[in-house]
Amino acid sequence: MNWRLVATLGVGVTAFLLAAAAVTELLAATIEFSALVGLPVGVLVGAAAAAATWLRLWNSARARPALLGVAAVGYAVVAVAVASYAVPSVRGPVTVERALAVALVGVVVFAVARRRPDRLD
Repeated sequence: MNWRLVATLGVGVTAFLLAAAAVTELLAATIEFSALVGLPVGVLVGAAAAAATWLRLWNSARARPALLGVAAVGYAVVAVAVASYAVPSVRGPVTVERALAVALVGVVVFAVARRRPDRLD
């Protein structure tokens, strides 16, 4: 498996989600449609994080477990969001707090990847 690609896409998704949510919420009090500003900023930040991961950060063997942990957070949040929108019975129980609790899978991935860093090429 190409772990570099998995980490690159996941870090980009995580950075996009964090930046878009942060900018949207910061501007929500002053701008009516703050998501129109937050989403493009999130795309730019996500693209920059993905490019940095692919070009620079993956070259450090010590950073690889952390990058995979961050990537797992993005994948977990997207999976919860997809389940929330696709399965009507899941919509009620899924909240932001529960989605972030599911994102703790990133900590588990980090711990597992840290035990075997030699297998991450």
